[in-house]
Amino acid sequence: MAWPAPTCWRMQLTKARRLERISCLCPSWIKCLYAHQVPSPEAGRSARVTVAVVDTFVWQALASVAIPGFTINRVCAASLYVLGTATRWPLAVRKWTTTALGLLTIPIIIHPIDRSVDFLLDSSLRKLYPSVGKPSSS
Repeated sequence: MAWPAPTCWRMQLTKARRLERISCLCPSWIKCLYAHQVPSPEAGRSARVTVAVVDTFVWQALASVAIPGFTINRVCAASLYVLGTATRWPLAVRKWTTTALGLLTIPIIIHPIDRSVDFLLDSSLRKLYPSVGKPSSS
């Protein structure tokens, strides 16, 4: 059985997924390069770079891709449902209105999501990081 020829929307979806992955990896790579440039003893250098890369990648994955994508998807689904039950607008108008509402939610959700992800990482993952470069208390 042969695979169907890729349609335009499938190709666009694949490109969008690649861009999402790249948008998470680029800040992590930049953070890695900056961490390598900071002069420090070689003993803690690789641990510091690893912590910077992992922290940046997890933060970007949550705050830039996963949580905003889910939130905007649910806002659009809810608005499409409400517009479908409350109005008699044609489907095309409801879809464009839903898209506009989804885009308008982006500036509203940015700061709460960023603060929430910072709090989540501060109270979970960042507690596990080694204390590289801190002087010992003894």
